[in-house]
Amino acid sequence: MTARFAQLYDKATDRMPRSLKELVRTAATRAGCALGRLPGVELLGAHLRELFPVLGIDCVLDVGAHRGQYGRFLRNIGYRGMIVSFEPEPHNYSYLRAAASGDPKWLTVPFALGERDGAASFNVAHISQFSSFLEPSAYSVEQFGAAGATERVISVGMRRLDTVLEELVGSPESRAIFLKMDTQGYDPSVLDGALAILEHVRGIQTEISVKPLYDRMTSFDAAMARMTSLGFELTGLFPVTRDLELRVVEFDCVVRRVGVSTHAAPAVSVVAGAN
Repeated sequence: MTARFAQLYDKATDRMPRSLKELVRTAATRAGCALGRLPGVELLGAHLRELFPVLGIDCVLDVGAHRGQYGRFLRNIGYRGMIVSFEPEPHNYSYLRAAASGDPKWLTVPFALGERDGAASFNVAHISQFSSFLEPSAYSVEQFGAAGATERVISVGMRRLDTVLEELVGSPESRAIFLKMDTQGYDPSVLDGALAILEHVRGIQTEISVKPLYDRMTSFDAAMARMTSLGFELTGLFPVTRDLELRVVEFDCVVRRVGVSTHAAPAVSVVAGAN
């Protein structure tokens, strides 16, 4: 279906003004479609749009929500179920709350998730996407300079997911949960605080690093091994960041719980842009 749509796009836009063509391409990409000829490339949005029905996902936990980009992304790819977005930094949280306003199935929560309940020191970076509970690594400073430098340290609230989940979404047993984590190196600690409810999580999206942007980050191999040990299997790896030499720095890693499915997966997976 995606391949055929890409072919139709190529034919229909031969005489379209470039500015209009780029507008269409940008809108479709945000919705998880690839347009034009990109052989062998699969986009994260297209992947999740196929995976969510297979797993029956009806509740997404958006950990490290920043300003609501992921929630908007989910709505753009057609997901209409519950979203719970967690963001501890007050300035970003104000944007997140505005993004979710008017959406009755999108709940926002002004604290972080981690391995304990309590307060924690949070490093707010010059470019807020780099903010983390961890300190920037020497590699991060070398590659990204002031963008990832800590400008101030604030105290934020932290909760364990397994102590707070039921009060937010009701009984975990009644939900088909997808856990998305984008916490700038802190994803393993989020998992540490979720072990008691992890059996109810059907899929996970986590950032895993090839090049460590923060001190004490879990390595790529260790992160993948842990997903396997927790009963998940890989469905996709999607590059997030490349450094100045075009090496992959981080992947969005998507995994699904072994043996969980509401129906059979498609016989042939859709690859965006394939012919």
